[in-house]
Amino acid sequence: MTAARSHAVSRRSRATLITLMGASLSLSACNALRGGGGSGGSSRVLSDTTGSVYETNLRTRVYAFHDENTADIYLTDLPNAQLTAFFEKNADWSQISGTIVHIHLFLDPKPGKTPIEPTAANASIRYAIISNGQIGIYDGAGFMLPGRKPGKDSINGSFKAAPLRLTRASDGFSDLLTPARLDLSFDAKLDERAAPELQARLDAMAAVAKPTQEP
Repeated sequence: MTAARSHAVSRRSRATLITLMGASLSLSACNALRGGGGSGGSSRVLSDTTGSVYETNLRTRVYAFHDENTADIYLTDLPNAQLTAFFEKNADWSQISGTIVHIHLFLDPKPGKTPIEPTAANASIRYAIISNGQIGIYDGAGFMLPGRKPGKDSINGSFKAAPLRLTRASDGFSDLLTPARLDLSFDAKLDERAAPELQARLDAMAAVAKPTQEP
């Protein structure tokens, strides 16, 4: 079963008015978030139980690196206007629908030295969905083989069947995916300025969503 993004994970779309008090983050970097990377980015989340599918093309793709092993990659399909709307005064998030993905690469694998097993992981994944203001945040981990080492002008990678589970959600969010598997591929450009802007929006979403109870 394939569902449109605005309906795949939310049965209700009641308006949510969220005011972020004291948000002083600069929005200048948003003007640069109009696409990035080389070949593109796409993701597909498949529920293990319901068969529901959530697919999206991730047009904006940036990353920041810390050392030769560690990088933070941010991918989103949200347009620039909606990214800016997150921190507007009295922001109405009911007009925002899309996805923000954060990949934290903590080990750059070395051919012939790093063991690759079905259960191995060298990256954590946070997959955040906002649907008409309702928020669901999925967390997981998987093995990512980067095409270029962190620190280059771009980095690319992919995941196959990486496990995801809902960990935080707003009251009106209906989860049709957990437990789920993620297929994702991307090519992201190095942008030390834009990466923290996307992290700030992801943090704002996580602050609104509540931790879910373990099954």
